Amino acid sequence: MILFLVPVIFVLVLLVSWISLVRESRRFNINGPMPLPIIGNAHMFMAKSTEFLDLVTRYSEKYGKVFRVHFLSVPTVIVCDAKFAQEIVSSQEHISKGGPYKLLECWLGQGLLTSGGQRWKSHRRFLTPAFHFNILQNFLPVFCKNQRVLTEKLRGLADGRPIDMFPIVALAALDNVTESIMGISVDAQGHESESAYVKSIEEMSSIVAMRIQIPILGPDVVFNLTRYKGIQTKALKVLHQHTKKVIDERRQQLKNANITSLNASNDVGIRNKHAFLDLLLLGEIDGQKIDDESVREEVDTFMFEGHDTTTSGISYALYCLSQRRHIQEKIYEELQTIFGDNMDRDPTYQELGQMKYLEMVLKESMRLYPPVAFIERRITRDCEIGGLKMVKDTSVILNIYQIQRQPDMFEDPLEFRPERFEESLKNPFSFLAFSAGPRNCIGQKFAMMELKITISEIIKHFHILPVDVTPQLCSDLILRSKNGVNVRFMPRK
Repeated sequence: MILFLVPVIFVLVLLVSWISLVRESRRFNINGPMPLPIIGNAHMFMAKSTEFLDLVTRYSEKYGKVFRVHFLSVPTVIVCDAKFAQEIVSSQEHISKGGPYKLLECWLGQGLLTSGGQRWKSHRRFLTPAFHFNILQNFLPVFCKNQRVLTEKLRGLADGRPIDMFPIVALAALDNVTESIMGISVDAQGHESESAYVKSIEEMSSIVAMRIQIPILGPDVVFNLTRYKGIQTKALKVLHQHTKKVIDERRQQLKNANITSLNASNDVGIRNKHAFLDLLLLGEIDGQKIDDESVREEVDTFMFEGHDTTTSGISYALYCLSQRRHIQEKIYEELQTIFGDNMDRDPTYQELGQMKYLEMVLKESMRLYPPVAFIERRITRDCEIGGLKMVKDTSVILNIYQIQRQPDMFEDPLEFRPERFEESLKNPFSFLAFSAGPRNCIGQKFAMMELKITISEIIKHFHILPVDVTPQLCSDLILRSKNGVNVRFMPRK
């Protein structure tokens, strides 16, 4: 009797699950594939990380620029259209983050990237002044100093050999974010042991991406049974220890200087040079001091976002330039008009603003290779957005990679044309490298400043040469390449 009941119950569970998923899918007026029992459409996205971007592109071509799927029981709408993306990112209501970001909480907690509601609003409002342009100017000497170290490292490698730029740039970016935003010098470029931090970020990024692409690994009860749990635990230990070291060192510096409040700062002191971390250690939100765990979460968030995304942006910009010698020369000519006969000196903050052509090059590079290929929002109530019906708890995934390559927004979208950005885009939301709306990237000016300094200094000293290796793109938390982002360098005479 039991042997008979077990398969009957199993079949009934499958049938009930299938009916439930089909009914829910019909509550949307959005095209998409028929879900299977229990797994929904999750099986359709189980592919190698290097195949994932092309896979989503094929589905959008089949089902439309906005299409619906189910990851297990979670209804998901994937957006590859700038007009609908505008409806989402410009909304003051749809600012909640969903399932994929939950997987980051073991690392980033309730930092600015992962939090929502009133906590996100108050922390965003509190931290925004740390990225005012008056404060960013104080980071310029730090960026220039660390760039000189990177330039000398590249000089030793400029013998025609292929170089994977990702790990090299990552250490320079780590130096920049820890010394400028955090006020601590870790000299990552001078100590190979610091690469353990970079390696741990790569491991965490790939694990989270894998759990998103293979939904059965999403629940902790399943994930904790796999070997990846051990890898994650070791990576988190390295990441959190590094953060604790940064916080403890800065806290001790403040104690030694007998600084206990932001009111003790002056124009060249805390409020400027060490704005971000000092705000967290000394400031108050809604009249309350920030607890140690919240400080750790925000620092972890900015250590990750402040170095990993810029690493991706710089690396792919170098790759794009390596394929186009004439664009390198146009940048060099622009730099000559700015620096005159003294090309070896550091730029001023105002001179960075004069690098108009370089800025267009960087935007075009990030259009084709956005550092963050996907972002997500969670719908908190049944509603209609841009004429499309949404169900509560729907996960809306914006496919930035494809949005920025749409032919109706960009003529010959796969061509590298910096001049596209000389005039206004057809739709400003067709370029989302820094997201947009209320949850746009708080550090975008910081990032653009770092990109300009890095690329301009490299162009000053080197010709960037191509390598016959096309990056195998894979979208982890940021856009990486399975086979590296390879270029060669030749010193300018």
